[in-house]
Amino acid sequence: GSEYRDDDASARRLLELWMQRAWRRPVTDDEQEKFFTLYRQLRSDGLSFDEALRAAFQSVLMGGPFRYLASPSDANPVIAQHAIASRLSFMLVGAPPDRELRELAAAGKLRDPKTLDAQVDRLLADPRSDAFFRPFVTQWLNMNQPITLTMSHFKKQDFRFGRHLKDSMKEETVQYIARLFEDNRPARELVSSEWTMMNDILAVHYGYPNIAGGELRRVELKPRDDDPRGGGVLGHAGIQSMLCWMGDNWVIYRGSWTLNHILDDPPPPPPLEVPELLPFDKANEGKSFRELLVQHQEDSKCSVCHKKMDPLGFAFQNFDLSGRWRNVEHQRYHRAELDGKIEWRGEGDTRPVDAAGTLPRGERFTSFRE
Repeated sequence: GSEYRDDDASARRLLELWMQRAWRRPVTDDEQEKFFTLYRQLRSDGLSFDEALRAAFQSVLMGGPFRYLASPSDANPVIAQHAIASRLSFMLVGAPPDRELRELAAAGKLRDPKTLDAQVDRLLADPRSDAFFRPFVTQWLNMNQPITLTMSHFKKQDFRFGRHLKDSMKEETVQYIARLFEDNRPARELVSSEWTMMNDILAVHYGYPNIAGGELRRVELKPRDDDPRGGGVLGHAGIQSMLCWMGDNWVIYRGSWTLNHILDDPPPPPPLEVPELLPFDKANEGKSFRELLVQHQEDSKCSVCHKKMDPLGFAFQNFDLSGRWRNVEHQRYHRAELDGKIEWRGEGDTRPVDAAGTLPRGERFTSFRE
């Protein structure tokens, strides 16, 4: 601006402002002096005012305070307060702290629980909080896995939105969890509620009429007799379809995923010497997948984990490969891959879905609802 001239005072002031913004906190005289000395050296080497300042600014960005977040437990209370502001802002909105956070940090108020709660609520209400929820949900629920694409054996109208359905499936889970935070809903609604987030594409997939538009909005679910899925992420098509992409043994994958990402009780890796289950192998022809898993559990190396995983996986048997509810299943499924897409085709007789199981502590259930 016009208030700055080609002199040392202006260079010092501009350098101080730049360092405060880049390092997201006040800077000490000693810290500033190092970069001002560099500026003076560059001027003596013949660089212009702008050129020397630009080089000094670049050096500031190479410093640790710009590249790394400081610790809130830093011995310097000024640095500690601004570290809280930075960590809070980067975590929740993916950006440096704004003026309000910086002012609260400068006043030393960010260790006050009420102030901190108010700032968390404010940042979560910011549209930029999507920068927090999307990677948070994706990493927590391991949603980087591809969603199964079922290309055939659906009604023709399903293909109209086939290429958009996958995105809507993932968005349902992200926006559902974001809404839980926004409305301060009970934690139990993560797995059990009477609502979800839905748009027109998901409405067709789930069988809900009169929902128009691609924007997801809160929708109250039908009674459980009409929509047995209920609310919560375990009934989301994107979750259930995602857990089928790795192969035929989706009972195992669904059970393992639930232990890992919902119950925080991850099973150990499978023993290397145990052969993989091959439902389509001729030696297993005619056997149901439940029979194969019972056979698999006879191996003591497998039984400990499978007794925990398999019942949870069978509880989700009412969800087909696209994450929709079904009441009957085929005896077996054929899988084919074409151009990186997976096609599933049911083969053999159909039968009622068997979603019963016994948990490790002896509790029995007969359905997903239980």
